[in-house]
Amino acid sequence: MIGIVIVSHSARLAEGVCELAAQMAQGRVRLAPAGGTADPANPLGTDAMKVLAAIKEVYSEDGVVVFTDLGSAVLSAETALELLDERKRQRVHLCSAPVVEGAVAAAAQAAAGASLAEVLRDAQGRESPPAAAPPAFAEERLATLPNPLGLHARPAAQFIRLARRFRARVTLANLSTGSAETDAASIHGVLGLGARQGHQLRLRAEGPDAREALDALAAFVESGCGEGEATAEAPVLAAPGAGAEGQWSGIPASEGIAFGPLAHFHPPELTVTARTIDDPESEGRRLDAAIRSAQQETRALYEWARSHVGAPRAGIFDAQALLLEDPALAETAARLVRERGLNAEFAWQTASGEAAARLAALEDPYLRTRAADVTDAAGRVLRNLAGGETAAPALGEPAILAARDLTPSHVRDLDPARVLGLCLETGSASAHSVILARAMGIPAVAGLGPGLAAIPEGALVALDGARGAVWVAPSAEQARELTVRREEWLGARAAAQAGRRTPAATRDGRRIRVFANINSVAGAVEAVEYGAEGVGVLRTEFLFLGRSSAPGEEEQFAAYLAIASALGGRPLVIRTLDAGGDKSLPYIETGPEANPFLGWRGIRVTLDRRDLLRTQLRAILRAGRQHPVEVLLPMLSTLAELRVAKALVAEVEAELGCAGTKVGVMIETPAAAAIADQLAREASFLSIGSNDLIQYVMAADRTNARVAPLADPYQPAVLRLIRQTIAAGRAAGAAVALCGELAADTLATPLLLGLGLEEFSVSAPLVPEVKRAIRCWSLPEAEAIARQALDLDSSDAVRRLLAGLRPDPPA
Repeated sequence: MIGIVIVSHSARLAEGVCELAAQMAQGRVRLAPAGGTADPANPLGTDAMKVLAAIKEVYSEDGVVVFTDLGSAVLSAETALELLDERKRQRVHLCSAPVVEGAVAAAAQAAAGASLAEVLRDAQGRESPPAAAPPAFAEERLATLPNPLGLHARPAAQFIRLARRFRARVTLANLSTGSAETDAASIHGVLGLGARQGHQLRLRAEGPDAREALDALAAFVESGCGEGEATAEAPVLAAPGAGAEGQWSGIPASEGIAFGPLAHFHPPELTVTARTIDDPESEGRRLDAAIRSAQQETRALYEWARSHVGAPRAGIFDAQALLLEDPALAETAARLVRERGLNAEFAWQTASGEAAARLAALEDPYLRTRAADVTDAAGRVLRNLAGGETAAPALGEPAILAARDLTPSHVRDLDPARVLGLCLETGSASAHSVILARAMGIPAVAGLGPGLAAIPEGALVALDGARGAVWVAPSAEQARELTVRREEWLGARAAAQAGRRTPAATRDGRRIRVFANINSVAGAVEAVEYGAEGVGVLRTEFLFLGRSSAPGEEEQFAAYLAIASALGGRPLVIRTLDAGGDKSLPYIETGPEANPFLGWRGIRVTLDRRDLLRTQLRAILRAGRQHPVEVLLPMLSTLAELRVAKALVAEVEAELGCAGTKVGVMIETPAAAAIADQLAREASFLSIGSNDLIQYVMAADRTNARVAPLADPYQPAVLRLIRQTIAAGRAAGAAVALCGELAADTLATPLLLGLGLEEFSVSAPLVPEVKRAIRCWSLPEAEAIARQALDLDSSDAVRRLLAGLRPDPPA
């Protein structure tokens, strides 16, 4: 068994590196710290005798690797070697690789059964990988990064998706830190650059689209990666820990005040052991399947986040999806399976652990926190391989949850009604888990330190998320002060939510329906809580993603019935499966497509796979026997598609002995908008999907920096098609809803009212704000605004018009 010694001027640093490496070693590597001195008055330094003792502690004939931090640590290590006998000295090697990255890499390789020479080569390779012959890049650009948080996970994900659109190989280097070139298709490599505000990046590209790629990518970087100063999260602060009178100081993470008993949460850890497998090819396929399944799970999390906390914060899971798509990460794990015959679980844990360690070793504290995203995303693959599950905290009564840290996946499963607040030992205000908690309205304090674990279970605790303060057994005076402040905080929240259960109407009394977009039973409960008058779109993909076969009729029926029941008689519009595009399913073979968004997706898929559509329609119509349920068909382009789908609905109605099912159509393509009058005469209602409609009308992808200004909902062409669709619906007596992000933009509320829209469908948490915006306008005012907007010649002009409006406060 190979031994590893960590020599550092700081005893705590040496112990911390050993702890990190031990996670990779899984008990198959001997580790020993040799940090600090024996002098309490001067603890910082190194001691040759400590180093010698550590070497002897871990020594075996397999060899020992010694990592050192600063210059005098090398001297102490060399002195310790001289004190060893000659035979043992030959088996001990000093390694000049960076302490953290080198030690983690060495531990992972040693645990995988590598020889001493292989361990040394791999550890050194983390410091200076063998240089390949540089390609003859045809193009090169320099760009300076202006955004406050640098190239962190979400903009890195957008950068990579943009780079992948071009027929070019793109590399990236951080000239400000002297980093090596990294592949722009690898999110691990891009994040590993540690690119911060003001850093100069060099972009190189070769291939047919090299120049276009660099133009777009350089523009994206220099624009601030789509972020402004307002996007900077709260700063990462130092946490002094426990203070006087039971007060603990941490990092302000999510505002709000909470009282309650403390409940400790210890997420279960998967135990992964290395073993030799007989069939590497089969094991490789098992690894690939687990990664694909994890990618689908992550996409489902993205859809949940987009629905519940908005698209910007949903980017957390978009970045995680790219982490799982990173070819370098998958190849590292596959190579361990293929070349060393290791089981997929251990190979994946080794590869992803190294990736997380590299991020954890970065200088920038914000970028270091992204290591948790690697761990969270990689954990889904491990659970798929080992059969584990993500355990949500099980709270019998409302409590303040205490944990060492939480992943975004854990936070997604929290119930805000039971989790009164969060106390975290580690983390920061910019950790993705904390960002989600903030969006969910859960008060939180991070960075409280390991002493948090010593607070007894059930102890009465108070926390102030805005101040970053926690009180254990608060005094009567503290409790009174905090109670007053909590009442003020709750009062402010209540004021913001006032009127959410009251139906929306314009100032002159025109009733406007405000529905919610959801994708789960919990989403239905949330929609009711936020005052939604029904569900405008139930995205059913959540039932189909992350599995190897389609859900059966009974499973779907149970889900739809539960959601309809939770709505308490409110209308439920269920959109049939919208597969294709960016939602691939392993049991629907789409084949390669040059442009999936212009290919086989939406109703085109389900009309070809009648078995899937018939099963889904049976489940929907059965749920509709007891509740007001309607069917919505996605991505139609022709009247023929509607007629075929309606005929199939009629067949299912005949089988089930029911009738009168309302069938609506999504207006997402220019073709559908152009024939909206024909569709409205044969459909029960129309629902404008503004996100896709904008993309198709303007032939512009919003994630493409070069054409992003075109993909604007306020483009005159888009507004005129929306007006045309609403007018067609009104003429035919068919209701028209708008369910894209434009509906949730309160800047657009008077414009949409003026165009004649009478139903808005938005993310549930946004329902109260949209209702408030509707109450600010009379219909004649809104119609006048719409007339002005339709006469303007650019989206910028429309935005200026709307931004200059000063609505009256709601009555």
